[in-house]
Amino acid sequence: MNAIRMLSTSILLATITAASGAMAETRHSTGKYCGELLSGGMMTEVETRFVQNIRSGAITGDYVFSERGQAVDGILAEAGDDGDTSDLTRTFIWRDKYGYGKLVVTFAPDFSEFEGKWSDGGPTLAPWNGKRCSTVTS
Repeated sequence: MNAIRMLSTSILLATITAASGAMAETRHSTGKYCGELLSGGMMTEVETRFVQNIRSGAITGDYVFSERGQAVDGILAEAGDDGDTSDLTRTFIWRDKYGYGKLVVTFAPDFSEFEGKWSDGGPTLAPWNGKRCSTVTS
C-alpha cells in the first residue's frame, strides 16, 4: 500500500511541476509561436521563438520561414524598451540572408499570440504575426 501511495504522490508532484512550468511560460513572451509574415509579396508560414535572458531581462530569438521551398533562418535581438511601461510591446532587430531591419511586436496580455510589423528600413511596414504553437504529444 505504501508503494502505491508513494507512486501516486510522485505522479501527482510530476504533474503539478509540469503544469507549473507550462503556466509560467504562458505568462511570458518566451516560447515558440507559429504564424505568418509577408515576404516577397506573399504571406508565408513562419515559426518565431523568443528566449529571455534571466539576468538582463532582454529577449532574443530566432525564426524560420520557407521561401520557394527553401528554409530562411534568422535571428532576433531586442533593440530596446518602447517606453510604455509594459512588457507587451517589444522592438527587435531581425537579421537573415536578406539583410536586417526592425520588428515591433505587441503580445496579447496572456502572451498567447502577437501581432507585429516589420520593415527593412524603408517606409513600408509588413505583417509578422504568431500564436503559441500547440504541442502534440503521442
